[in-house]
Amino acid sequence: MKRNSYISLFLIFVLPLLVRMELFYKKWDNLRHGSAAGYGSVAIGLFYKNGLTFNLVEVSKIKQEENNRSGNYLRFYQGENRKKFIEFLLGPGILLSLLWKIIPVYNFAPYIWLQIFLDSILILLFYLVFKMHDNPVALIATVFMTFNVATVKRTLTMGYDFWPQFCVLVNFVGIAVALRKEKNGIILFLTGILTALTVWFREITNFLPFFISILLFLYFRFHFKSNIGHIVFKVALYLLPVMISLGALSIHRYNTTGNFRPTRSTFWHSFFAGVGQFSNPYGLRSLDSDISEFATRSNKELENWTGEGMTESPNSVYEITLRKEAFNFVTKYPLLFIRNTFYRICIMISPFLYVPKESMLYPLHSYLFPFKVLSLIFWFLGMCYIYHRHNLLFWLSSTIYLCFFLAFGWFYVIGSVFLSFFFINVFIYLFGIKSVISRIWLPIKLKPR
Repeated sequence: MKRNSYISLFLIFVLPLLVRMELFYKKWDNLRHGSAAGYGSVAIGLFYKNGLTFNLVEVSKIKQEENNRSGNYLRFYQGENRKKFIEFLLGPGILLSLLWKIIPVYNFAPYIWLQIFLDSILILLFYLVFKMHDNPVALIATVFMTFNVATVKRTLTMGYDFWPQFCVLVNFVGIAVALRKEKNGIILFLTGILTALTVWFREITNFLPFFISILLFLYFRFHFKSNIGHIVFKVALYLLPVMISLGALSIHRYNTTGNFRPTRSTFWHSFFAGVGQFSNPYGLRSLDSDISEFATRSNKELENWTGEGMTESPNSVYEITLRKEAFNFVTKYPLLFIRNTFYRICIMISPFLYVPKESMLYPLHSYLFPFKVLSLIFWFLGMCYIYHRHNLLFWLSSTIYLCFFLAFGWFYVIGSVFLSFFFINVFIYLFGIKSVISRIWLPIKLKPR
């Protein structure tokens, strides 16, 4: 029996690993974010001790490589005309350079291999932790996570899109383990360290540690009945690494951009991408070209703008112009702002509600209506079910949902946001389906023959 259990766990780890490796080598070996070549150039600069810099010639040559596993990027090294890399966060470039020191394969392949390995390990840990709540539901959710094309593609993409889902999954698993017992300092500290590392990749999850810290404080206080000193110590074990990491990133961003904000440079551009997701008085669509044209109409200084340099700094005229217009939008159209916030929260609960024209599902969007309605219903039923049956799971899920609702409901919702926690949605949907089945099946079972 024990041997069969070990074989099952081994398969739960190996299957996601094999699926992702097969897709990487046979189908999706060229998935890259637009910043990928820049990160490759930063890695080259770090490898040759030129600091956090990039070179446009290197960027151009990396872009010419046909896929993420071909070529030797060190051949492209240019010692002159290097610039500071400031538009995006530096995590991927630093990590890639470190991996090259360990694995002598000088392209994007080691980075993708690491993402595949981490994803597979976390899927196994998810099953191990949550099978104790409900083994069939946890197993079905694990199978979904193994084969979910949308999140698998992010794992196989060179860039930063993998790391928000990594951060959420690390916290979902780590905090669930930590709050099952009082002696949990090591788990809290390790979860905090892993969370701290992700802030250097993508800012989507920057607020999550603070919401988790509130959950830790309340859970230790009201469930374990711990004293305040003990609670502060436990929360600090988790939060301190995050605060140190955010502080270091903020100082770095200030030194390079003149702004302490620990995010990529374009922020208000994304706000108007969110405005363009729904009907609006500006006629904006959620397109970079539309937002650039809107900024130009709003500020004549941008009429002769060619684009170069204007999005690299959070203090650019472009960002300042859009920040001003964002405040104008909120004050002039508060009801529209509230409506859009409500829409985005519904989308985060049921992503089927938002199918943009560029999505591969758009031709089927008229047929997705049942999924849109049912996913909302099953989510609500699932949350009610786990509130009564799995209290810790309810409060942990609610904390993560509340973080994303407050951080992005007013701002912008795309796949990078809701795919970060979509595995939780599926988990909740499954509990909702189970609650419906149990309501139908129980009366039939009890019916006298």
